[in-house]
Amino acid sequence: MEPAGKIAIVSGGNSGLGEGGVKCLLAAGATVISFDLSGDAPEGAEFIRCDVSDEASVRAAVAEVIARHGRIDILLNNAGIGGLGPVATPEGPGDMANFRAIIGVNLLGATQLVGHVAHRMMANQPSGPDGERGVIVNTCSIASFEGQQGMGAYTASKSALAALTLVWARDLSHYAIRVNGVAPGFMDTPMVAMLPPDLVTELLADNEFPKRAGRAEEYGQVVEFIIRTPLINGEIIRLDAGARPPARTKWASA
Repeated sequence: MEPAGKIAIVSGGNSGLGEGGVKCLLAAGATVISFDLSGDAPEGAEFIRCDVSDEASVRAAVAEVIARHGRIDILLNNAGIGGLGPVATPEGPGDMANFRAIIGVNLLGATQLVGHVAHRMMANQPSGPDGERGVIVNTCSIASFEGQQGMGAYTASKSALAALTLVWARDLSHYAIRVNGVAPGFMDTPMVAMLPPDLVTELLADNEFPKRAGRAEEYGQVVEFIIRTPLINGEIIRLDAGARPPARTKWASA
């Protein structure tokens, strides 16, 4: 799908990877609406406040995009939160409220957004030589495949999102809507800004090449590649410099 002239939603678009996606789609000529809870959208993008974990908020935000623009062509399903904690300790079970909160945003929130947006995409007129009606890109994670110690809730949410990518591609293929995912490794975003420098150094040591954090604009470039390439469907592209994280970090075990 050619992004120019299309209507794109980016959840979590006011910062981090989402901001990188917004800027890349704007540069490609799309009209971009950022769904977020706070902050300011990148210059040139629209902003609609949306809590993806609240279906009523999702429904209202999607309806607002339709009221403004009449259709939705692209969804970058990016909003997410992090969190660490063991499933149990000698003192008791893990923090189940925190587990539910992460699942509520990263998995249920992503699912709600896809459901409401894909429903609207089905009404689109076919676009381009393949007659596409929409493209959805999920932000997964290398934790979708190699979850580390203490990352139970985050890994559960991102593993499920990766698995659902193919299911949703199959659900929506009849309507000429593609669904893919990007699985970033360690990226330079606000979500990891407060990590201790020693832990960051250890995490980057697992990169084969280059041994540095990824940048939001690199994520945006991969998203744009997926959007522009009709034959990519039901696929997850890793963006991790060849990293395969170990079971646990030395820093966390110290």
